[in-house]
Amino acid sequence: MTTRPLRPPNFLPDDPGPWSIVSTVLRARGARLDRRYAEPPFGLTLAPPPDRSFTGRDPVGISPGAGPAGAGPIRITGAAREPAWSLAFEGDDRLTGVSPYVLRTWPVPELVPAGEERPGDDPSTAVPPPVPIDALAPDAEGVVRAPGDEDVAGACVMEGRIPVVALFRRSDGALVRWIRGARCLAWSPDGRLLAIGGDWGILLAEGA
Repeated sequence: MTTRPLRPPNFLPDDPGPWSIVSTVLRARGARLDRRYAEPPFGLTLAPPPDRSFTGRDPVGISPGAGPAGAGPIRITGAAREPAWSLAFEGDDRLTGVSPYVLRTWPVPELVPAGEERPGDDPSTAVPPPVPIDALAPDAEGVVRAPGDEDVAGACVMEGRIPVVALFRRSDGALVRWIRGARCLAWSPDGRLLAIGGDWGILLAEGA
């Protein structure tokens, strides 16, 4: 069973830095129920750094000159509206996603839905839950390691009621990115691309 794909959204290309929130999530948190607003572009917006008293680890930020897999600066190059609770690359040119009762595929970098499957069983039940912040470690269930020899890993954690994609150094646990409103991530096998997703859709980024 398939449905008509949603049109790709406009997106913000710029990287606001290591501490950010997904723009659509920020708008939803501040919206009034008695008003209608124009849809904001998809992207990342500047947000405060995570509180060390909550995370228990140092927020060191991104590494200038590093690529996406080394948690360096990024540039958003594509976006899609379809939700994703889990993402994975098939090679460097195809992205797969899981959301409640739906499996989807997108070509990279176009991100125009190329396939949609609705199996009888809900595939999202196999998605690991968010990692407790005090259990965030390279070998924890749900943690995704960057490809190659990069000293970076990432996972979904919860900051109150908000899901966060946290990128951290495997060697010492220091935080390098904190993306509020996102709940999953994946790197391409060559480490050149980073995809993040959530109930709002997906973003694709490459090195800046």
